Amino acid sequence: MATTFTAAEIAELEVLAARAREADGAAPFSDDLFPAARDGSSTAALAVRAGDRLAGAAYAAVQGDRLAAELVVDPDHRGRGLGGALLNDLLDFIPGELWIWSHGDHPAAVALARRHGLVRARELLQLRRRVDPGSLPEPEWPDGVRLRPFEPGGDEAAWLEVNNAAFSWHPEQGGQTLDDIRSAEAAADFDPAGFLLAVDEDDRLLGYHWTKVHEHDPNPGPGGVDEAIGEVYVLGVAPAAHGRGLGGALTTAGLRYLADVAGVRTVTLYVEGDNTAAVHLYEREGFTRHAVDVAYRRDPAQP
Repeated sequence: MATTFTAAEIAELEVLAARAREADGAAPFSDDLFPAARDGSSTAALAVRAGDRLAGAAYAAVQGDRLAAELVVDPDHRGRGLGGALLNDLLDFIPGELWIWSHGDHPAAVALARRHGLVRARELLQLRRRVDPGSLPEPEWPDGVRLRPFEPGGDEAAWLEVNNAAFSWHPEQGGQTLDDIRSAEAAADFDPAGFLLAVDEDDRLLGYHWTKVHEHDPNPGPGGVDEAIGEVYVLGVAPAAHGRGLGGALTTAGLRYLADVAGVRTVTLYVEGDNTAAVHLYEREGFTRHAVDVAYRRDPAQP
């Protein structure tokens, strides 16, 4: 097994991922982890071929404070043991703790996890709601609070301080660095106008709502419509500003931006399944469950 894919394999893998997304209604790879496979920073990479065609692949990479993996099998080659073989090789190559994602909670992944003694350790809920232009109310801000867009080159340090305090418990979002935010700013989908900051009278950052727009829906679901979709990418409030209603106001502000400025009609977000407070907040804002991504964990004590 190699540690990285070749450029030719990445091109094939992107085609294969699109085929799997169309068949399953869910993308097999996440925007958070797959860039490591694409840029060569993965720690394991395995490609299985059927003749001259890529039939399946798996890779592992650092995700926050842990090592995580994703795998995919071509829809035309399923039911032949390729998924099990890929998972076997991945587990043999990587000792100790490993988290393996199943996007859309695929039934085949449930069976594979059971056979390999993996524990269902994390659920990431995907919630969605429709939005219409002009339909959302003005957000209600506490006295002395105003909203402004993120300013590249000036707001990075303040955002890092608030974000890392707000998500100190989170395996991926906590511990962000200056390199992380600068890399995000360089991405094609970065839009500072949709990165909304709630600040006080002295321009101190109290909270933020970072929105994104995706040209194609990564998880339309079976029979779903592939349309542009908005995302509540990250929403955070400084711990010292909790209890002032900023979470709800920032949510509304971001939804208004996505509906009225970006022009999307569906908004998605991801939230930890055990984050009851956040789930209730988003449900009050009209979000309902669309799908669930599951991370299976191998215990570090296992060989």
